[in-house]
Amino acid sequence: MYTAVAAVYDFNHDGFPDLFVGGRSVPREYGMSPSSYLYVNDGNGHFTDIAKTKNPDIANIGMVTGAVWADVTGDTSKELIITGEWMSTHIFSFKGDHFVENHTVLDNLSGWWQTVTSSDLDGDGHMDLVLGNFGENFYLHPDAEHPVKLWINDFNQNNTLDKILTYTVEGKDKPVFLKKELTDQFPGLKKQNLKHHDYAQKTIQELFSQELISKAIVKKVNYCSSIIAMNDGKGNFRIQKLPALAQLSSINAAICTDIDHDSKPDLVMGGNNFQFPPQFGRLDGSFGMVLLNRGNGKFEWLDASRSGVVIPGEIRDIKEITGKDKRYILMAQNDEVPLLYEINTQVPVGKNQ
Repeated sequence: MYTAVAAVYDFNHDGFPDLFVGGRSVPREYGMSPSSYLYVNDGNGHFTDIAKTKNPDIANIGMVTGAVWADVTGDTSKELIITGEWMSTHIFSFKGDHFVENHTVLDNLSGWWQTVTSSDLDGDGHMDLVLGNFGENFYLHPDAEHPVKLWINDFNQNNTLDKILTYTVEGKDKPVFLKKELTDQFPGLKKQNLKHHDYAQKTIQELFSQELISKAIVKKVNYCSSIIAMNDGKGNFRIQKLPALAQLSSINAAICTDIDHDSKPDLVMGGNNFQFPPQFGRLDGSFGMVLLNRGNGKFEWLDASRSGVVIPGEIRDIKEITGKDKRYILMAQNDEVPLLYEINTQVPVGKNQ
């Protein structure tokens, strides 16, 4: 199992920091939910996982990409916010000896979420959420009426799980993969689909038996925009899409920090994903992003000449580093060296180190 995140917080308030560890994926079994863990610290260096016994919903929550602790319900205790691919964003409060889920509008937004962070963005004293998704420039363009689905089962009965991707056309689940791709993997389909025209008319339910379809694990995505979730202080959220230029690619990492010294948290974000098959194209429209907080939920996009940030690669993580009298932004890239930016103390322009 690959791990995505470890988030620290003393959720049982015994004075010792506890851990949530989110599972990212199962090796060679994309789409399957790995195990995630809730480790209780006894103060002597011993950690006990309570997820499997007390919270199986968290232990098997999905393909986690990000998690953060933040008080979003106004009870002074922090909630656990978890997000990931092929899932919605979940919010849990610790009650007694286990976690209870808080249901919000975020439950309905299933995405390829890549990151989550929190800050009081509108200055009302309540913690808001920033959620990075794949953006609105992706090949399949899923939405509530046209979800993309991942069907997982041993479709050719060879004791190996297969994954078939579909998208919605006129309310029907049509395979995304081309005829040759699917019939090479499942030769038994060739006789039923001799012509490309025949294959193009078929849904996944028509290509495979009802028994195989009924036993399949089905995951879906119905929302692709990166968003801010504005909190009313009681755990209710108003969804606000990030500006259009922020939707050109995925947002894989984000931090909230005051760049222009006006006491409002600004957004520094990065993205891109080059790992898709050629027919999907690359998500490469991001060069790193700085959005200045102008208050009341309004953000101003800084172009590269003002922000100083130009990173065409795949940004995977962003952290702020505080020195003796300077502040820095460290950006980690996939297959590239990390980049360090100094935050200018006079104007909101970064300087690449």
